Amino acid sequence: MKALFKKELQFYLNNPIGYIVIILFAVFANFLFIKDIFVIGSASMRPFFDVLPWLFMIVIPAITMSMFAQERRTKTIEILLSLPVSEPQIVIAKFLVGLSLVAISLILTLALPLSLFALTSQLGAQLYIPELIVGYMGALFIAASYIGIGLYFSLRFENQMVSYLLSVLVLFILIVFSTDFMGGIVSGQLQSLLVYFSPVTQMQGFIKGVIDLRSTLYFVNLTALSLFLTITTLERRD
Repeated sequence: MKALFKKELQFYLNNPIGYIVIILFAVFANFLFIKDIFVIGSASMRPFFDVLPWLFMIVIPAITMSMFAQERRTKTIEILLSLPVSEPQIVIAKFLVGLSLVAISLILTLALPLSLFALTSQLGAQLYIPELIVGYMGALFIAASYIGIGLYFSLRFENQMVSYLLSVLVLFILIVFSTDFMGGIVSGQLQSLLVYFSPVTQMQGFIKGVIDLRSTLYFVNLTALSLFLTITTLERRD
């Protein structure tokens, strides 16, 4: 599995598209954060973490859409399945590649808290480091769940664009569960249930610097379910 992971990661790092996705994410993340500082006057990383679920909704499906779809289209998936690795190992290797690429993207945003730290220090304030660390931890959790969903649709469809659009659609629906839009459609306990199942809702504790066990279990279970469905779908291939 280690060799497969290195091979897949090198493919993305040697591919201009991989760099384009990572750089575009960093550019938009930096722009949105700077906008909040100068337009809203915010001196916290919370606006950055607030927008991440939406930004990841666009970026992560672009990373995962070709992971299996390209293999199916070029028929190289049969070669992949003939290697001395199991289906779970194949899926986990691709998942770790996606998570590594997101981690690289997040590393490129570390200039934001460093700049904010310098700014607040000059003003006699102090950036709350535990909140920052937990926020990035939550970003990795939500990214992992998105990657799992993206991998499933990449395996289900040979067309990369179909895989991308369906991944974005499902993620968008999950995000919308937490918005006021759902209040006009459903109400009562159903609305509360839908709000709970939104990754945006589960991200709120991490944004505030609080590691909530329920939110952690939510992301772990959502990721595990997505990977399980991907593995079982891959095992059923003739």
